[in-house]
Amino acid sequence: MTYRVAVRGRVVAGIVIAVALASIAARSGDAATARLRLDGVAFRPELALTSAQQQRGLMFRRKAPADGMLFVFSQATSGGFWMKNTLVPLTIVYFDTAGRRVRRMSMAPCRMDPCRIYDPGRQYRYALELPATDQRLARRIGPAAELQRLVRAAS
Repeated sequence: MTYRVAVRGRVVAGIVIAVALASIAARSGDAATARLRLDGVAFRPELALTSAQQQRGLMFRRKAPADGMLFVFSQATSGGFWMKNTLVPLTIVYFDTAGRRVRRMSMAPCRMDPCRIYDPGRQYRYALELPATDQRLARRIGPAAELQRLVRAAS
C-alpha cells in the first residue's frame, strides 16, 4: 500500500466520522442549557437569552423539553406570554430577580388568532415554561450566582 492510499483512506474515514458526529449533534439539538436548581433539585432547562430565542420559544415543537425552557431577561420586565404556534400545553412559572416564584399558570396551545396572553400581573426576571404534566412546585430557582451569570448573558 502506498503512502497516498493510506492517507486518502484516513481522510475519508475522518470525514465519515465528522459527518456522523454532526448528524448526532443536530438530532440532539444544539440548544444551550444551564445547570440550575429548582426547589433545591438539579435541573437543566434550555435557555432563551436573546430576543430571537425568546420570540421562538417552544413554537412548533411536538414535545416540550423535560426540564423546560428558561427565559432570562436583562432586567425585570412585565407583560405576558402567548402560545401562538405552540403545539403542546405548557405550565409557565414566573420568577422575580431573587428567583422566587411570582405566579404559575397553565397555558393551552393556540393555532389561530386571537391567542390568549398569559400575563402574571407582576414584574418578573425569569419565566420557565415546563411540560403541562410537570408536577414540580417550582417555588424557587437558583443558585443566585448562576442566575446573575445568565442575566449578564441575556440581550
